[in-house]
Amino acid sequence: MNNHRQKVIEIITKNSKVNLNPGEKELLALVENYRIKNKDNLIMFKTNITSRSKSFTKYVNDVNYEKYDYTLSNIIDTLQKEELIVVTIKIGMNENIQLKGTTILSKEFASKALMLKRNFYFSNHDIAESDMISIDLPHFEERLVMVDYRENQRMTYITGIDYYGEHKMSHLRMAMEMMRKQKNGLGLHAGSKIYDLENNTKIGMIIFGLSGTGKTTLTTHDHNQRSPISKVGILQDDIVFMDENANIFGSENGMYVKCADVPGHKQITKAVLSFENKAIIENVHVSEKGEIDWFNFNHTKNSRAMIMRESLENTTKNIDLPQLDIILFNTRRPELPPIIRLMNSNQIAAYYALGESIITSAETKDKELIGSSKRVVGFDPFIINHPEINIMKLKKIVDKNKHVKAYVVNTGYVKNPKNDIPVNITLKCIEGVLSNKIEWRYDERMKVDIPKKIDGFVWEDYDPKLLYEKEYENVLDKLRNERIDHLEKIGIVDNEIINSI
Repeated sequence: MNNHRQKVIEIITKNSKVNLNPGEKELLALVENYRIKNKDNLIMFKTNITSRSKSFTKYVNDVNYEKYDYTLSNIIDTLQKEELIVVTIKIGMNENIQLKGTTILSKEFASKALMLKRNFYFSNHDIAESDMISIDLPHFEERLVMVDYRENQRMTYITGIDYYGEHKMSHLRMAMEMMRKQKNGLGLHAGSKIYDLENNTKIGMIIFGLSGTGKTTLTTHDHNQRSPISKVGILQDDIVFMDENANIFGSENGMYVKCADVPGHKQITKAVLSFENKAIIENVHVSEKGEIDWFNFNHTKNSRAMIMRESLENTTKNIDLPQLDIILFNTRRPELPPIIRLMNSNQIAAYYALGESIITSAETKDKELIGSSKRVVGFDPFIINHPEINIMKLKKIVDKNKHVKAYVVNTGYVKNPKNDIPVNITLKCIEGVLSNKIEWRYDERMKVDIPKKIDGFVWEDYDPKLLYEKEYENVLDKLRNERIDHLEKIGIVDNEIINSI
């Protein structure tokens, strides 16, 4: 077996064309000719690849490494001919989970180096000390992501891809794997925040959700500081780590937000539009006259911006959550009311395993697919093999930390789009939980708690039992059968989990 990691370290150490950790001014100079000129003088780029390359992602392990050995060797051999930029970073601030990463990039893609330096924390470590290494060669013709997660390698090879999201996730994916295998915890695709309430208590929350369900919106929202909230602290938007005591640790110093939230989302808009805030914007339309059109999606609907956490209002200096109290699962499911309360660790594990939502018009033009079910274990497309390990580990953590409660919020609509659930109603639901003013009733059919009413809106307008009428029993039967089928396919054989739904 070739030790690709050792060969990479030797090449980088000996290659005189390597630019190690160039500063901000040097990187800005390198990317100047690649910037999209605009009247607002924002740092903007256009990429050929505009989303994650899931279907091009391969996983290398001890069983199949020979199959990929030739390809990996060819990629590494090209490093000796390239002018390279090397960026060394830290993932997380807390020494209990902090990991060291190294990215090796072709010089012509210095924009990715600039984004990495702003996204993560700087580390001046020796490359040989890296917990993980990513090789990014976007100019390759072959589009490929190869994740070699063997413990003596921890390498990711990205070719033919200039989409920054793939580059940042190469480190975070590996960090989540290391958290699971080496630190007896979990990496979670979730945002985190802390609420200071008027009664001087603090409530820590993590928020799960597939793309398009409003995870960023809820994570960054301050509820206009309505009662019972006196202050909101925003910690993380994308990836957090959880240990066996339900402590939550952050990973990033930046946020890679969707520009679909501009100009509607007040806080994100302010962070994206200010040059001083160091935002770096990808794939937003700019006219020949240099005018920015946030609503032109001809190139992609997945336009993004790398923003600094500090540029958002209400962010805290610390990225770690002192105590987890509430797990919030975001979803879009027409069968569900605006909020439900889960009853126990079996249900929490089940809803984490389901990772469910529906396919929206933002994802496909195929009318037959719109509204159909979508499920991703843990709301997390970055789990490396054996997702059932994550599911059972989460159940174990919740069992150990019984103060942790979980809720599911439906941010879509009930029955049909005319019964859309606006953000303000979701916020009212969360405020009801925080103030402990919701009166719950147990629903024997769904096996969860459902509110009798919530202050601020007419609950009956969003009650699926009333809206579906006679259809509702059949709708729930279909939903439950889909869910059981999904759980069985991913290897969940724990009857307590299956029967909890």
